[in-house]
Amino acid sequence: MRVSAVARRSPRLRPSVALLGALLLCALPSRPASAVTAASPAAAGGPIDNVGPLQIPFSGRSQVRGDRPEGSTIHEAYVPAPADPEAAERADLVDFERRELPPTTALHRPPPEPWLAELALPELPVRWSEATIEYLRYFRDEPKGQRLIRGWVRRMGRYEPRLRQILSEVGAPEDLVFVAMAESGFNPGRRSQVGAAGMWQFMEGTGRVYGLERSFWIDERLDVERSTYAAAAYLKDLRARFGSWEMALAAYNAGYGLVLKSVGRYNSNNFWALCEIESGLPEATTHYIPKIIAAAVIGRNRRAFAVDHGDLEALPAVEWGDVMVPAKTSLDAVAKLIDEDPALIAELNARYVRGRVPPEGEHPVRVPVAKKTLLQRSQGRLQSEAGTLTTTTVRYGETTAAIAARSGIKEAQLRRLNGIKDNAELERDVVLVVPSRAKSTELTAKDRGERPLAAVPAVVVAPGERLLFFAATRSTTPRGLAEAFGVPWESLVAWNDLDPQARIQPGQILQVIVDASFQADAKGVVVYAPDEVDHVIRGSGPHIDASLARRGLIRRGYKARSGDTMKKIGKRFGLTDGDIARINGVPRQHTPKRGEVFVVYVAKGKTKGTIRPPEPKPTSTVDAAAAIETGEIAEQPESSPEPERRDRPAKASSKSSAGKRSPAKARKPSTPSTSRVPGGKGS
Repeated sequence: MRVSAVARRSPRLRPSVALLGALLLCALPSRPASAVTAASPAAAGGPIDNVGPLQIPFSGRSQVRGDRPEGSTIHEAYVPAPADPEAAERADLVDFERRELPPTTALHRPPPEPWLAELALPELPVRWSEATIEYLRYFRDEPKGQRLIRGWVRRMGRYEPRLRQILSEVGAPEDLVFVAMAESGFNPGRRSQVGAAGMWQFMEGTGRVYGLERSFWIDERLDVERSTYAAAAYLKDLRARFGSWEMALAAYNAGYGLVLKSVGRYNSNNFWALCEIESGLPEATTHYIPKIIAAAVIGRNRRAFAVDHGDLEALPAVEWGDVMVPAKTSLDAVAKLIDEDPALIAELNARYVRGRVPPEGEHPVRVPVAKKTLLQRSQGRLQSEAGTLTTTTVRYGETTAAIAARSGIKEAQLRRLNGIKDNAELERDVVLVVPSRAKSTELTAKDRGERPLAAVPAVVVAPGERLLFFAATRSTTPRGLAEAFGVPWESLVAWNDLDPQARIQPGQILQVIVDASFQADAKGVVVYAPDEVDHVIRGSGPHIDASLARRGLIRRGYKARSGDTMKKIGKRFGLTDGDIARINGVPRQHTPKRGEVFVVYVAKGKTKGTIRPPEPKPTSTVDAAAAIETGEIAEQPESSPEPERRDRPAKASSKSSAGKRSPAKARKPSTPSTSRVPGGKGS
C-alpha cells in the first residue's frame, strides 16, 4: 500500500512539527470580501512607501521582499501586486476617517441639519449617524473628498445602468451599486493589498463559492457582469442570514464569521450598538456602512453635491455584447480589427488577465454593441493570427528562460505573448502560447547549464525507490512539491533539513525519494538524476571545496607568524579581516598567535605560503551522515504491516568527509530533521 511505503521512508516527526508542516501547507484563510483599505502610492506601484515618518522607495522594498506584496503568506508562490489608481485619494480618505470621524455612532431622528432633510433617500436604510453626516460634509466641502467622489461618479457613468439592471434581475436593491463605488471606485482592475480583486473586491475563496473562476489565464472577479451577479447573490444571502442591510454589509466587509462572533460575544444584532462596543467590530467596518450610505445619498442627490452631468463629464454608458473568438486571440488584435480604444477593450475584458483569451477552445470577447457585427465578420483574420501560435505546457521547476530556450524563442517574447511578469506565476501544467514557427527542442541536463551543487543531508533509500534532485524556482511551494512528487511535505522537510516556517528560495536544490516507477516527464516535473548533480553532504569538506571551485578558489591553511594581524593575513591572500574572521569563526579583533592555523580561500595556482587545511568544523548534518555510513544508527523494527520491506542506508557519497571522522567523535545531531534520519534511532 502506497501510504505504508511513504510512512516507512518518512522520518517520524514530533507531533508539533508535523502539525506545523501541515498547517503551513494549508491555503490562505479566505475572507468573504476585502475591507476598503487605503493603500499608499507605493503599495499601488508608486515610487514611495510611507512608513511612520519615513518615506521608503517602493522599488527597494519590493526587491528585498522578492517582489512579493506585503501581507502575502510565506508558502505562497505568487500574489498579484496591489493595483489602485486612487491610492492617494483613498489614503486621504483614511486620514480623514481617523482624524474627523466621531467616536460615537449616535443616530439622529430627524436629521440634525436642514440641508440633510432636503435630500432624497436611496433604497438602502438611511440612519443619520454622525459618521454618515461627516462623510457627506467631506464629499461636499473638502477638496480631497470632492476629487475622490467626482472620480467615482465619473467612472460610474460607464457601468451604472448595467449594474443596476443585474442587481434588479437578482432581486437586490439597485442602490447596492454604491457598494462597488466604495469598494473599487468602479474600477474592475483594482486589487487590494490583502488579495481582494475586481469591482466588488472579492477574495479568491468567496469568489470561488459564488462561481467566479480563477486560473492562469482568467480571473472572473475582474469581470464586471459575472462579479456583479456574484456580489448580488452574496449580499442577498448575507441579508437573509442577518436580517438587516447594515449587518449584511458589515459581514460583506469583515466576513460573516467575524460578525457572527461579535453578535455572540456582545449579545447584540444591532450594527450601530456593536460599533460602540470596544472591539465589537473592526474599525474599518464601523466606517464602511456610513460611507456606503453617504455614497448612496450622493448618488440620489448629484446636483446638491456638484456631481451631476452639468458639473461633471461622466464616462458614457457602454452597451456591450459578446462575440466568440478563437483560442489565443489577443485583445489588442480585437481592438485593432474593430478600430476601438485598446484600453476600453481591455477593461471590458479584464477577466482575461494575460491580455488574450486562453489558448484552448473558443471564448467570448466583450465589445461595444455597435462593433459586434464588425468583429463577427473578422473571424478569418482572427483565425490567421491564432494560426501563428502554438502551445507548450509548463513543467514544475521550469523558468521562463528554460521554457523560452526549449521553445526556440527569446525570453522577452515568451513573457510578452503570455503576459508573464514573474516566474512565480508558472504553475505546473499551465499551457502557454509560443510562435508555431519556432523550433522546439528538448533541453538536456547539459543544456540547463552548470551542474547543480546538491549539498544535502544523508538519507536512506529503500529497495524499489530512488533518489532525485529538484531545483527550486520562484513558483516552488510546499503544496506544489507534495503534489508533483506524491510525497508528504513533512518528508521533504526532513530529507532536506528545511525550516518549515521559512520560504523555499529559488536555486535551492532539494532531494526527493520517489518510487522507482516515478516518471518525471509524465508528472510534468523537471528533475536531476544523481549523476547529473555534484552530490555532497552539506557542511562537509567536499561541499566547501566544490562551492569554492565554482568561484575559482581552493581551501588552504595558513600558519600564523610573529607580528601577524587579521588584516595582514587577509591582505596576503586578497581577503579582508572580516573574511578571515567569518571563515574561522573568530572575532575581527582576534590576535593571531604564532603557529595558529587559519583557513584561507585562495585562487588556484596561488597557494604559496599555505599548508594543508584542517577539516571543517563538524555539523549535525555531517555527524548524521557519519552515523549512517558507519552503521552507528541501527535500523529499528518497523511498525508497518509489511516488515519484509526494510529501509537500508544509501551508499554514502565518496566525496563526503563524514566517514573520515571516528564515530566516537560524532556529536548528537541537533537539528530536528537530521536527528531523524530515516531508519535511525530517532525515527
